[in-house]
Amino acid sequence: MQNSTRNICVLRLSALGDCINAYGLICAMKKASENICVSWVIDSRFASLFVDSNGNELVDLIKADIKNQGIIKTFFSLRKSLKHKKYDYLLNIQTSIKASILSLCVKAKTKIGYDKQRSREGQRFFVNKIIDTPQDPHVLSGFLSFAKSIGLDEIKPVWDFCLTKNELTKAEELLNTDKKVFCISPASAKSIKNWTVDGYSAIAQYAHEKGFDVVLLGSNAEKEKKLCSDIESKLSFKCNNLCGKTSLRELCAVVSKSSLVLSPDSACMHLASAQNIPVIGLFAIHNPNRVGAYNFRDIEVSVYEQEAAKELKEDNVSWRYRVKNENAMKNISISDVKKAFDLAVSKYIEV
Repeated sequence: MQNSTRNICVLRLSALGDCINAYGLICAMKKASENICVSWVIDSRFASLFVDSNGNELVDLIKADIKNQGIIKTFFSLRKSLKHKKYDYLLNIQTSIKASILSLCVKAKTKIGYDKQRSREGQRFFVNKIIDTPQDPHVLSGFLSFAKSIGLDEIKPVWDFCLTKNELTKAEELLNTDKKVFCISPASAKSIKNWTVDGYSAIAQYAHEKGFDVVLLGSNAEKEKKLCSDIESKLSFKCNNLCGKTSLRELCAVVSKSSLVLSPDSACMHLASAQNIPVIGLFAIHNPNRVGAYNFRDIEVSVYEQEAAKELKEDNVSWRYRVKNENAMKNISISDVKKAFDLAVSKYIEV
């Protein structure tokens, strides 16, 4: 490995779950060599997760406020902030045209993009090098291939959210229990990927009967608060409904104090996996081989393969295929999730 400092710019704007996985790549690269400096172009909506309660950025963050400024104003703002910065490598790990446009603001000797299977929206016209096709279809495996393309062959993802004492204390206050904590984060960014109220409430009841304190998690979005409220209304006991009551950092700390998490394909699922908290991922719309909880594939519950095969009328389904049936998540059975819960408890929680 080279001794001279290598300056790397990572471009991953969104979504939050993908940013969490991108942070696993960034931490891994920084851990691999003290001679690597990393900057990260990220959507400003998600940047707060990577700034601790003392205001310290966990990585050099370059924030892009596309939602409020639009792509044109963001482009000129980013170009101005990067005017005097030069990098050895740009790792463009997002295939959207918006990301590619913003990549023009980054001065880098080598601009690396995805292989032919993964490259979309004309990314190939904005890069001068592509990664080797990874054997594993998982999103994070694709990210790690970018590290391999700059000579970091054997790194594994690692996450350190540098939670402060104050953040951990706040999490303990929010949880307010000495029992094992079972967190349900029922909402994905897209409602089509959510499981049912009856399903979530049944598993919450089951966990309560097994001696867990049940906690509901979610953002301040009205649809998420309603989903958590609907689940809560079906329970025979008082759960701890924290939906809408935590910042991203507080959510991270609460998850770190949990014993087990249940979630569909969501940021919270990736947040649990990143902190080595067992998480039962629920899948029907997207292939869990691509988007599953990286560290806990063994306890996921998926009907994706069956649903995809039904729609395509064939068994050989592309790893990128998206199930069209908007009711597919309803085909996940409560009994299968209970089995996954029992497996998780026996494998990761019980001593």
